[in-house]
Amino acid sequence: MQLRPNRAKETLRTGGTVYSSSVRLPEPGLCEILACAGFDFVLLDSEHGAIGAAEIERLVLGCFAGNTVPVVRVLRNDDPEAVMHALDLGAQGVLLPHCRTVEDARRLRLAALYSPEGQRGFGPGRGSLWGRVDSESYFASINDSVLLLALIEDPEGAENVESIAKSGIDVLWVGTGDLAMGYGVPGQRQHPRVMKAADRILKACQRNNVAAGFPVASVAEAVWAREQGYRAIGFGGAEQYVMQAARQFLEPLGR
Repeated sequence: MQLRPNRAKETLRTGGTVYSSSVRLPEPGLCEILACAGFDFVLLDSEHGAIGAAEIERLVLGCFAGNTVPVVRVLRNDDPEAVMHALDLGAQGVLLPHCRTVEDARRLRLAALYSPEGQRGFGPGRGSLWGRVDSESYFASINDSVLLLALIEDPEGAENVESIAKSGIDVLWVGTGDLAMGYGVPGQRQHPRVMKAADRILKACQRNNVAAGFPVASVAEAVWAREQGYRAIGFGGAEQYVMQAARQFLEPLGR
């Protein structure tokens, strides 16, 4: 018996592009819907959403029901236990917020990977298919199957991105919203300072054979990002889609 494949990481490893969306509310059906729609992975946002440990487990199962990869966005960038716990609950990837230094990135690797590459505590359950995968096979494959992502969303992180890109993280994600905050232009995700930082992040990733991620709001923006060289593209969240569709219906009716 083999580990559950991480198709998002496999696609990135072979030079492909992955597409993701996110969930903030603890409803597994939303994850299943996004999976069935065709997203390569679903981001379970425990930084900004109403998602704790019990909810992570349910959302992971929702992702598996639709056959997509669950990735947990942890609350803090300095909590190795939260990283380990998310993976023990079955997440196949972790997104670290506010990665500002190479030390932040290395801490993620140490928390997410087993020895000798890391310091993750031993407690496999769902990841080993509850014991169907024998110990030798599990340890031979598990580290290589975990998708590691870090958000570069602070001016400090953008300044340090070259060293961060050398740390062994799979995806460095441009956090346009917080970069805009950090540069003193709240809400201006396309501001020249934000886009200059985004380009710096992209170029550092390309030099170091790391995938760069970018959030988009439209098909046109996704095509632009892909043409620029971004290989992980995020499109909104399930809750956002509900609101957009609801307003498109109600506004013409005067509501």
